[in-house]
Amino acid sequence: MIVGIDIGGTTTKIVSTDEKEKITYTMVKANDPVASAAGAIGKYLSVTGKKMGDITRLAVTGVGSTFIKDEVLGIKAEHVEEFQAIGLGGLYLSGARRALVVSVGTGTAIVHAEGRQARHLGGSGVGGGTILGLGKALAGITDFNTLAEAASRGNVEAVDLTVQDISSRAVGTLPQNATASNFGKMSDRPSAEDYAAGIVNMVFQTVGMLAILAARAENDSTIVVIGNTMQIPMAHDVLDKLYPIYGVRFIVPELAQYATALGAALFLES
Repeated sequence: MIVGIDIGGTTTKIVSTDEKEKITYTMVKANDPVASAAGAIGKYLSVTGKKMGDITRLAVTGVGSTFIKDEVLGIKAEHVEEFQAIGLGGLYLSGARRALVVSVGTGTAIVHAEGRQARHLGGSGVGGGTILGLGKALAGITDFNTLAEAASRGNVEAVDLTVQDISSRAVGTLPQNATASNFGKMSDRPSAEDYAAGIVNMVFQTVGMLAILAARAENDSTIVVIGNTMQIPMAHDVLDKLYPIYGVRFIVPELAQYATALGAALFLES
């Protein structure tokens, strides 16, 4: 059995597939990459009922994988380049053969993937880390899930300037409800929920626009968005609202947060 582990900045994901293509997965949180990888394997075995001897190969990827040497808990660790894992995992979960795969983790990575080939196009430091950092600074919220819930209750118009705030009609292809400036309005007393909504809106508008421009440059008609940050419900709404303006739909596959770990395991299966 080949197991893939994606060691991120705050969470570690572990995934395997069987001969029936059934995906088994779990996740742990830990600051130390080595402890996180070992903990992920332990939790995976507990959840699945598997034994240590069932794991024949271990594919490690993610920013924390650089701290992993030759083995974890006696299992040989084979390193898979993260962008390759992002591409393979995004294509597998979406069912696409060719796509722009956008991984929104602590930051954002943009990869053009086709078949078993993946090429890193660039990215941004704007991502989940931005949401958590600004959430703490502006809304006083430090927990990811709490912030996600707060964002769904907030009013973006309490903090963002829209086209209708500065124009009596639509501007070009931009409707009046389009954002003219993130945090450009700022009412006198925005709530913590309003701040949270504004932060999520800004991050995913930025991610969405970067993806659209990259897809146009690569002539990709499919954009797949993966990563742990896609567990924020409002993130999907922000991306969906870009469709009427730019005619691009974003695919957020089920198990999007496990795509990179899955891609690492798939890489070793070839």
